[in-house]
Amino acid sequence: MATLWVREYTATGDAGSSRAAGAGKAQIAQEPGTDQTPVTFTTSAQSAAFASGTKYIGIIGSGPFHYVVAANPTATTGALKVPADTLLFIGVTEGLKIAAIAAA
Repeated sequence: MATLWVREYTATGDAGSSRAAGAGKAQIAQEPGTDQTPVTFTTSAQSAAFASGTKYIGIIGSGPFHYVVAANPTATTGALKVPADTLLFIGVTEGLKIAAIAAA
């Protein structure tokens, strides 16, 4: 059984570049975020709904997994695969959920 940790973010900001003038800026989620209760999964399991104002989530799993974001998601092994211990940021809409399933 694997665990998925989900952190919600309501604000974003610019990460300035120290490179030469004209270098672009990246949009990043601003800490502090709000952690959800971790989701344990083997088969598809859903998180709680994202809170009002949530714009981004950060996710990381203890094992490789596939994920889907939707109002009532069911993850399948045909969805995008994420390696274990890989931090991923995803733009989302409040009220949606993320579902994860263990990868083979």
